[in-house]
Amino acid sequence: MKTITKVLLVDDSEATIFFNKIILSKTGYIDEVIVAKNGLEALEIIKSGVIPEIIFLDINMPVMNGWEFLSEFQKLENVFKKTNIFLMLGTELLEEDKAIVNSIPEIKGFKGKMLSRVIIDTIVMEYFNEELTLIE
Repeated sequence: MKTITKVLLVDDSEATIFFNKIILSKTGYIDEVIVAKNGLEALEIIKSGVIPEIIFLDINMPVMNGWEFLSEFQKLENVFKKTNIFLMLGTELLEEDKAIVNSIPEIKGFKGKMLSRVIIDTIVMEYFNEELTLIE
C-alpha cells in the first residue's frame, strides 16, 4: 500500500490554489501538494527532479499558459512523464483544442477549476490501481 507522493497544482488564482490545496490535503492519501503559479514555474519544478504523480493544470495563466507548458512538457525526457495530467477548466474546451489534448497521452481528462473529494476519489480509483494508505 502507498500514498500519492506528490501532486502539482498549477494555477495563478490564489483563491483556487487555497481551496484546491485544502481539498487535496484532506483526502488522506496525498503526501505533498506542490504549487506553481504558472507553467514556467511548473516546468522548473519538474526539471529540478520533482516528478508529480498528478498535475492539475490551469490553461489560462500569465508568463507561460497551460498550452505552452504542455508543449514544453512534451520535449522532456520520458523519465519526467510518469504523470497523469488533468486540465482544470473554467469553461468548455474549444473543438480545436480537443485535437491538441488527444495528441498528449499524459492528459487524462478535464476537471472543473474547483476540485472536490468526489473528483479526487474518482481519479485515484481510476488511475491508481493499488490500494492507497490513508495519511493519519
